[in-house]
Amino acid sequence: MDSGEQITGTRDEHYNLISVLYHALQGADTCSGYALDAEAAGDERLAAFFREAGVMHTQLADRAKGLLGITDSGVAPEPPPGDVAGGISPGNISGGVPPDETAGGGSRVG
Repeated sequence: MDSGEQITGTRDEHYNLISVLYHALQGADTCSGYALDAEAAGDERLAAFFREAGVMHTQLADRAKGLLGITDSGVAPEPPPGDVAGGISPGNISGGVPPDETAGGGSRVG
């Protein structure tokens, strides 16, 4: 494999980010359904786990939206000079953005 060839078969990082965004939102929606099922079965411990997993998916989706320049208003703010992706660092999955409870719905992307 030459150094320019990508493992995914695509060189379009925006496509890859959109794919992660889609799957993160889908995961958040799925976890929400699982949490409701666990609550209905009376297993609050399992329901709490699924809610936590859903929050993690939502935070990942928010980070992907930030990297794509998508905000609630649809327009990305300009990051400060020298700032990468508005303060999001590789070790900080949420990028300092609180989870948006409405972003967990798999049918909404923006």
